[in-house]
Amino acid sequence: MNNLAVYAVTPKGVALARTIADALGGSVFVPTRMVDADSAAQETGFESLRTCVAEGFSDFSAHVFITAAGIAVRAIAPHLVSKDVDPAVVVMDQNGRHVVSLLSGHLGGANDLATVVAQLVGGVAVITTATDTEQLPSLDLVAVEAGCTIHNIGAVKHVNGALLAGEKVVLDDPADVLGLKHGAFEKYFLAAELVPFSEEDAPSVVVSWRSAELLEPEEKTLLLHPKVLCVGVGSKRGVPKDAVLGLIRDTFQKRDLALESIAYLASVDAKADEEGIIEAAEELGVPFVSFAADVLDGVDVPNPSDAPKRAVGTKSVAEAAALHCASLKHGARLVVEKEKGDGVTCAVALEI
Repeated sequence: MNNLAVYAVTPKGVALARTIADALGGSVFVPTRMVDADSAAQETGFESLRTCVAEGFSDFSAHVFITAAGIAVRAIAPHLVSKDVDPAVVVMDQNGRHVVSLLSGHLGGANDLATVVAQLVGGVAVITTATDTEQLPSLDLVAVEAGCTIHNIGAVKHVNGALLAGEKVVLDDPADVLGLKHGAFEKYFLAAELVPFSEEDAPSVVVSWRSAELLEPEEKTLLLHPKVLCVGVGSKRGVPKDAVLGLIRDTFQKRDLALESIAYLASVDAKADEEGIIEAAEELGVPFVSFAADVLDGVDVPNPSDAPKRAVGTKSVAEAAALHCASLKHGARLVVEKEKGDGVTCAVALEI
């Protein structure tokens, strides 16, 4: 996905679009008659703004319209899906006086983009998201900044709505992944361990590496999955992707773990080019890392074996790789010992 598209329809707007694209990087879209072949920015002409936007809306992570707000709204409206997938949209006047965050202010980054553009052109960023205007934490943005996956985006409105209404929100985050248990925002939350009895389905936040199937969050409970699980993988040469994914998914389902909490797949250096593991990591959307055999051989594991020692130089691959990977930041503990599949093994360690 490309980064930024800037649209303009007037001479003043086109000049401003070029300035923004030059400074931030991006593509400029202007009426065909206004295209400057010598412009430093990548410039494309259009006959219809709506058609232009329709053809490229999903290709960019952010859009800036130097047009009237109504023009921008009508151009993007048919292509909107939901707040967790829509790109950032900013609209501004041709003089750059007002730079409005129009869509995906938090998750898409439109609020930040509006601020940056306003500073660039000497205008004023206009931010209308309620939590920002009230200087309250917005849980969707807090989650993303903390590296969490949002399981149920629809619950954000209940939690943010409670904060805006002056209500305290119950927070179940034992490791303080979100950083809300201390500091400026502490007063807006009640630690779950201090609330033995609460109103059923009250707005709350749960941060957990356990699966949604186990936790069964209520409609107003925002479930966030932190990236704290490292999956160690050992395999025979040429193991297919489906075998790797099948074992990981079966293991996570049996142990009530959230696939969304996987931070890395890890293995020994001898498997660094193993296509099945690489492709499995790509499908899961996580990095694949490998470690030297002598490093893994020094990791204390519950199930050492002579077979991997002879094959790749370490008494353990899956368990050792999981533990070593998870311990790189802090400590680690094994939450799933070695599981065996068809030509593949896996183990799961938790960052602590």
